[in-house]
Amino acid sequence: MNAFKHIFAMTMAIAISCGSTVQAQAKNNHNMNPVIVYFTHSGNTELAAKQLAEITGAKMIRLLPEQPYSADDVDWTNRQSRCTQEHLDQSLRPAIKPIDIDFAKVDTLFVGFPIWWHEEPAVIRTFLDKYGEQLKDKIIFPFCTSYESPMSEADAALKKGYPALKIRKGLRLPAESEEIKKWIKQ
Repeated sequence: MNAFKHIFAMTMAIAISCGSTVQAQAKNNHNMNPVIVYFTHSGNTELAAKQLAEITGAKMIRLLPEQPYSADDVDWTNRQSRCTQEHLDQSLRPAIKPIDIDFAKVDTLFVGFPIWWHEEPAVIRTFLDKYGEQLKDKIIFPFCTSYESPMSEADAALKKGYPALKIRKGLRLPAESEEIKKWIKQ
């Protein structure tokens, strides 16, 4: 975990050094009015959201469950843990605290999360269910953090679960600034 954070910190330093130029290019090339909504448990997804904010100029908004996840809740080796139960029963939707976003002023939404069970956590599904009608005309870029799991399974689950939304191919962070810029241009 320390190695991951060290690599992430180095990537952040590179992104920050190039941030203002990349941010200006992103705004000029796409006329984006972006917002980043992210859920983090260990802090890694928050670091990824900060890297993305440096590059895009997007406002960051942390998605908070009404009942925070404890270490026991995210113990994937325990069949009775909260994250395992939410994976096994895809209908479960943990309550989230309200967020302060005027979606009418947003055209691009970055949605970040850690990968749990090769997919987005149920709290992300709660967010998309709750705000889905307001998101129909927005471009949505999912991003994830994970030590091993690729973004591909979460991409497939999000596109299948929310076909009315304009969900682009996701990206696992941290990543180099050039890779992030290329991802945004897709």
